[in-house]
Amino acid sequence: MLNYGFLPLVLAVSVFAPIGCDGGDDTGGLDGRDKDVVRQDIQSIDLALDLAALTGRAALVVVPGEGKVTLDVAGLDVSAVTLDGASVEPDILDGTLTVSTPGATDAVTVGVDYAFTARTPMTFDGWMPLLGVTFVWPYYCSNLFPCDPSMDDGVTFTMDVTGVEDGMTAVYPTSTYGDGPTYIAAVAVGEYTKLDLGVTTAGTSLSAWYLGDGLDDAEEGTAHLVDAFDYFEQTYGPYNFGPVAGTVEVDWGADSWGGMEHHPFVHVGKFDFNDEEAQVHEAGHGWFGDGVRIACWEDFVLSEGTTTYIAARALEQVDGPSEWAYYVDDFLVPICEDSSRDPTLVNTIVLPDTCNEIDFVNDDLWSITPYMKGACFYEEVADVIGQDELDVVLSEFYTTHVGQAARMQDMVDLIEERAPETDRAAIEALVDDWLLSFDCPENYAARCRTHGN
Repeated sequence: MLNYGFLPLVLAVSVFAPIGCDGGDDTGGLDGRDKDVVRQDIQSIDLALDLAALTGRAALVVVPGEGKVTLDVAGLDVSAVTLDGASVEPDILDGTLTVSTPGATDAVTVGVDYAFTARTPMTFDGWMPLLGVTFVWPYYCSNLFPCDPSMDDGVTFTMDVTGVEDGMTAVYPTSTYGDGPTYIAAVAVGEYTKLDLGVTTAGTSLSAWYLGDGLDDAEEGTAHLVDAFDYFEQTYGPYNFGPVAGTVEVDWGADSWGGMEHHPFVHVGKFDFNDEEAQVHEAGHGWFGDGVRIACWEDFVLSEGTTTYIAARALEQVDGPSEWAYYVDDFLVPICEDSSRDPTLVNTIVLPDTCNEIDFVNDDLWSITPYMKGACFYEEVADVIGQDELDVVLSEFYTTHVGQAARMQDMVDLIEERAPETDRAAIEALVDDWLLSFDCPENYAARCRTHGN
């Protein structure tokens, strides 16, 4: 299964839950601020959560912007704030906490003690004790901890989780090591068994945590995961999120909701835990989506289209299943023929020419379409310049931008720059066909399914 399950999840959030981080209105809040303003930089968050008491303590190392630190706390009840260890009285207005830092040019540490609310499967935007899992994508982080949900501000987490019921195991990273998007912080609690999968050539140790009697599903879904992860490391560059990684089975309370890229321990729904594409897709986000963040929500295709392509590419290279017929027949055809009533299979232009000017959770861009059109764009680029040559470009892009935010146009520019001059017109046509046009190109199904190199 593709990592598309969160689409119906947060469609439900947008209907039933309050917007925790002003994410529904990109004209305001932390995710839609004036880009000419000097931005703050949250460098790290040390996060301690007590799941029983529903309390948290966060220590954020921040380089202030414009003489202040601003944090989204819309879903939190703040009880105390410190600045470099000294108690301060912040301003809290409309869910935004502001701490003045006059004269500070270097990083400061802002400490926040707070309480958070237990969320439900209906709201699906924080800690959900009934499901034993957190979910804060795309910008609902303030239902769990103080944050800046802006995609361009990467952060490293250290985490400690207490208040776990006896007999249960909490799976979470004690450190995320490299900078990633705010939503990567996640916890899963359940009756877990750890399955050691192996170690890659680069030394990354992989495991799977499965629920109950899910060993068979875990073994089936991760059959090629170590080899695919190794392919990513050897082909695109070093993994950015530490020496251990893995996949965690989670109960999202419904069928076939895919996975979520909480690196280094990604979450995959229990109904898809036996699906190799879901497992490898989530792993691939360690390179694109998490490893290289998207700078704007309009760059969603850089995360999902690229990852969909490299997941299929890796599985083919390690003798796993071919995914192209599945991509085309189950998703691309319904999108292009407008033959599905599924709201996640709506056609749209997948590379808008704006930056954070859309209401992402209510925009058609939040759909399967960037996954499919993006993957088909890369597949046809590979037909033009060669699969190995495209891998070299993807590697250069990753190693240049890892730990940073980038635009999809940056990727397009690099592909065109590295392509032979005789192929550039063809690539420009593919950009127009797959990324900039609403209508799917003529013979789209055959073009995407057929590999020329």
